[in-house]
Amino acid sequence: MLQCYERALELTRTMLEAAQKGDWDALVQRERERSVLVDRLRQEDPDPGSDASSRNRKREVIQTMLRLDEQIQLLTQDWMHELREVLGSISAEQRLNRTYGP
Repeated sequence: MLQCYERALELTRTMLEAAQKGDWDALVQRERERSVLVDRLRQEDPDPGSDASSRNRKREVIQTMLRLDEQIQLLTQDWMHELREVLGSISAEQRLNRTYGP
């Protein structure tokens, strides 16, 4: 199971790199892959286990993933804001064309 946690962390790092580059398609693809792993972990590893070393590593991985997710969220918020502006101006242009013609 620890390998799944490590793979999820690796995917999260890749997601951050994609967000930093503005590669939104890659970000979405890696997020889908990570989501599959996280679902698997929820089903197959509901108990952190009695091994303190393994449990501590899982906690470290999850905490790191959460910190990286916060960074990704900040980057995607900027992208979403830009996207809203573009869509808003397209919508305004379409209204003008409908009202006044091309």
